[in-house]
Amino acid sequence: MLTAGLLSAALAVSNSLTVWLPEQGQTATLSSQGLTAADGGRIVLNRPAYDLPFERPISGGFVRLTPAGKTDPARLEVVQGGKVTASRTFPEARYGARLQGTERGPCVSSTETDSDKSITRCFAPDLKTEWVKLPGQPFLSASGKVAYTILTDWKLEKPAGDDVDVIRRDLGTGEEVTLSYRVPLPGQTLVVPSGMSDPIDRRATLGLAAELPGERYLVCANTTIPKDPCRLDIVDRDFKKLLSLQGNAYIHLPQATKDGSKVFYLGNTLQVWDAYTGKRLSSIHDPLWEKNRQIPLHAYLTPDSTQAAILTAGIKNGWPDSNKMTAYLYRLSDSKLLGSFAVKP
Repeated sequence: MLTAGLLSAALAVSNSLTVWLPEQGQTATLSSQGLTAADGGRIVLNRPAYDLPFERPISGGFVRLTPAGKTDPARLEVVQGGKVTASRTFPEARYGARLQGTERGPCVSSTETDSDKSITRCFAPDLKTEWVKLPGQPFLSASGKVAYTILTDWKLEKPAGDDVDVIRRDLGTGEEVTLSYRVPLPGQTLVVPSGMSDPIDRRATLGLAAELPGERYLVCANTTIPKDPCRLDIVDRDFKKLLSLQGNAYIHLPQATKDGSKVFYLGNTLQVWDAYTGKRLSSIHDPLWEKNRQIPLHAYLTPDSTQAAILTAGIKNGWPDSNKMTAYLYRLSDSKLLGSFAVKP
């Protein structure tokens, strides 16, 4: 019988690894042949980021929003059992669209064509019935029962302050509660970056990045326009701060593991945190990437969060060359490299 260490090594040398896809809510196999979802669908890895569809899990499958082309409107599709079970064009989602998935169905936020106002529409899985329509771009809980709207003062209609208002709406009863979140740490206040004007840059901003078990949420707290980096806090349903993660990341990019016990983020380094203590469990930046003239593109964790696959691309004329990709496999407990293999785009 293989020990855990030998089993990890066996998985590595097999040139494949089962990974979790938070965007789809299902597992996939990363191998030398590429990335194949559990339902048999092949996931294209070498498309530019601006051309990638948005995907989010819903009950029984996932939903996909394909961006609009020069002449084609955006398209919303529900995928269940590896097949598209519902589809509709979404011409409203031409610019700045945001997709969310809930147990009740998908929600799409878009900007109205005749104004700068955003609207969020939520549909049943058959995409025929609209079950709620909300102003702005609220963050909906996975259950579809609660929506949070961050009130960011982009037009500077009131004096700068350290607090951000958050509206929590019960989508069953329609009841709204105004919550408040203090962005700067205790004893601190808003910071004006050198060379930037005041008061334009003196505003506290907040972004919801992920939902965690136990009615907890991961938020990005920032007090300046650059948002580089943002502090990652975990709050409860009333937006009371529970803890901050060690380190930082960019807004909206951190993702939760399958069981929600960990949070991970890939910039030029893979960071993995304990979602209950905030402790950073892993920080992987391998000198081997630079030695092989490669840069990290994607990070995938196994469903049990014990291993990670970091997909890198070559560099051509100063830009990522995703036709030359390599998967590096690591054990998260000690960041040990277990193996690597070339991956077809």
